[in-house]
Formats: sequence, structure tokens, C-alpha cells
Amino acid sequence: MTATLVQMLNETTDMSSHTVTANCDDIWIACRPETCFRPLSQNPKERIWDILSPKLTLTEQNRQQIVELSSTIPVSDVIFVTATSDNHYDETQYSVHNLHAVVYPKVKNMTFVIFDIGLTPEQREKTINACRCHVIVFPFEKFPSFFKERGCYTWKPLIVMASMMKSNKFVVYQDASLSWKDTVLELLDRGDKLGLQLWGVNGMHNIPVATLKGMFDYMGDMPCAYLNYTQIQSGIIVFKQTPFIVRAVLEPWAKCGFEKDCFCPLTKENSVDCFTPKKEIHMCHRFDQSALSMIVTKLFVNERYRYHMPGIDKDRYIAINRGQRDPTYFDEVLKTV
Repeated sequence: MTATLVQMLNETTDMSSHTVTANCDDIWIACRPETCFRPLSQNPKERIWDILSPKLTLTEQNRQQIVELSSTIPVSDVIFVTATSDNHYDETQYSVHNLHAVVYPKVKNMTFVIFDIGLTPEQREKTINACRCHVIVFPFEKFPSFFKERGCYTWKPLIVMASMMKSNKFVVYQDASLSWKDTVLELLDRGDKLGLQLWGVNGMHNIPVATLKGMFDYMGDMPCAYLNYTQIQSGIIVFKQTPFIVRAVLEPWAKCGFEKDCFCPLTKENSVDCFTPKKEIHMCHRFDQSALSMIVTKLFVNERYRYHMPGIDKDRYIAINRGQRDPTYFDEVLKTV
């Protein structure tokens, strides 16, 4: 694992590094703390040891639960996966319409998987008949009780890892609020070359300001070690099917999801509003984004930029369409069947 990490970090890159120079007077942005008694290790071997430690390793029971989750997914080269519920049903129709028009004609031997995390029976039936995809009801009853709090997003790393178990080449996670440009194959080519494509933007808020202290405690890290790193967005991610990506990125992310103290260390009183700038760290929490950000930053430290998607802030591959709806698309599809 260490040799693979070193090799990845020695590859040539077309991405430019970003040096953080701001002090931490404005705690919202990525900044350089004056002191940090336990910074992230610059030693690749130490970082791999940390990533492979028991706290970030799935138990056999965890692993079997994900295997069962993957059991009905068809084996494919590329798997696009998302999840939806009744309150995002019309956005999902918009997203599926875009996939049918842009992605399906270009990406060969692919499967689109939708995990149902709260559709009505009527919505589920219509989706199954119209989406040209594979619909799976997420079995919340088989997982710890806190999984039923859908807003904790504990299901997200599990559906990605379950999809990876049936993928020959890539898994692409996407939220329902995005639409693809015709550059989708370019992004998959980057994922093939690099192993990972992340949505990282230099102007995004830093990790500790939008991550509760409980996650740092679980990971065994000091928040100050992450102040100069922006948080990764998880609305779109490309993972290549490699032993390194599965074991060093997906498994730690999934393991954190199984642990309430890691992924969801909050009560209803804790703030989940991460859109308003904060004046202190730990003022809100981004769940799956916080966990993934910490894991990939712990792994790659200041070389993380290599795995950021280029032009993501200029809609090079996708456009974010929050609130875009296509409430009649499935009905229109079914009229032609």
C-alpha cells in the first residue's frame, strides 16, 4: 500500500498546487494556523498505517452487510449510483432525463443504480418502469438504528462500496441535483489515469469549520491539522476499481459510516447549516463530505490537489441545478413503452 501511494504521488499531473497563505483570523476559509502540535504526517508509511488501523477497517459483519447490499447489482464496467427519496423525486427525474440523453449514448457497459431511501410505492414503481436503471430499496432495518436518520448520509459510502463490488472499472457517485455535459468520457479517462476524481474547490470553506469535534476524536486527529485544507464536495465522485482505492479510501469511508461517533456525532441541536460563514470551528457538520475530506486529506496531505477535477467551478463536466425538476419525464417515457 505504501509503495502504491508513493507511486501515485510521483506521477506527473496537469493540476496546479494551491498554497494557502491566509492566517486564521477568518476561520471560515482555508488558513495556516500559527501552531499545531500534531500536524498530519508527511511520512507515507505512517499515513498508510493510520488509514489501515482498526478504527478505519470494516468488521466481517460490516463487510457482509455491504456484500448483501450489492447482491442484486449487475456486474458492469461502469456503475453510476445515486439515492433518492420522495422529496427529491422530481429532481431525480430531471437527473435521469439528462443521463438518458447524455451519458447512456456515450458510456458502454454501464449500469445506473438508484437506491430508494424513501420513495412512495407509486414513485418506486414508476421509477422501476421508466428509468432504465436498477432500483434497490435500502434496507435500513438491517443496519444500526441511527441509519434511519437519512440526513446523516450514512448510507452514501455503503452504496458506493456496494456498487464497487460489482464494477469492473469505475463507480461514479452523483447527487440528483446535477446534470452531465458531453465531456463525461473525459472525466472517466481522468479517473482511469489517476484512480480518483474529487470535487475540490480552492475557495471552499476549510474542513474543521464544517466538521464536528467528534469526527476528529474518532479519527485521532487534531482539527488544526486540517485548517489549511478545503472540504471536498461529494455531489460527484469518480472511483476506479483498484485495491488501493477500495482499501485506502472506500473502506475507511464506509467504516466511519458504520460508527455513529464518527459519521454522525450530533443531536438535533447541532447545526447542519454549513452555508452561512462561521466564526468558530465545529459550528456545523457535513457528514459524508466531512468524512471523505478527512480521509483523502489524511492520505494525500498537500498532494490532494492532484485528484481534484479540473474546471469544476466552470461546469466543465457537470452543472449543478439545485431545484431543477422534470416532474413529467417518467410519465412521458412510459407513454412510449
